[in-house]
Amino acid sequence: MQMLAATRSILDLMYKLCGTAYDLLHMDHSCSFGWFLAGAAIIRFLRAKINAKDEEEVMRLEQELGIVKYIFSDRFNVEQAKHRQINVLEDLYNVEIKGHGRKAPTAPSATDQRAETDNLMFGNV
Repeated sequence: MQMLAATRSILDLMYKLCGTAYDLLHMDHSCSFGWFLAGAAIIRFLRAKINAKDEEEVMRLEQELGIVKYIFSDRFNVEQAKHRQINVLEDLYNVEIKGHGRKAPTAPSATDQRAETDNLMFGNV
């Protein structure tokens, strides 16, 4: 619960910054890293709430994640480091929520190995 409270405190600061005309490009890198960690934490909480089938909290967490993505994509559109952070958040979302993670390569079966050997020996006759 403390981590969720800390994440929401970071989001509160993000909301306040979005309400100003301050150029976020002048902020220190540690700020954007904290926002990135808040986004990663939201994704983890989102996965837990999806598994618990808590639809209200899922919707709230998705909206909060949208704020983090907005900060990175719209307010930080110049810096390359911020672009990479949003890509990592997207990849984490795809792995944790959508289940589109990278799969470990599997060893080819004996039949596949035999077919490859036959193609090398006999060509595509």
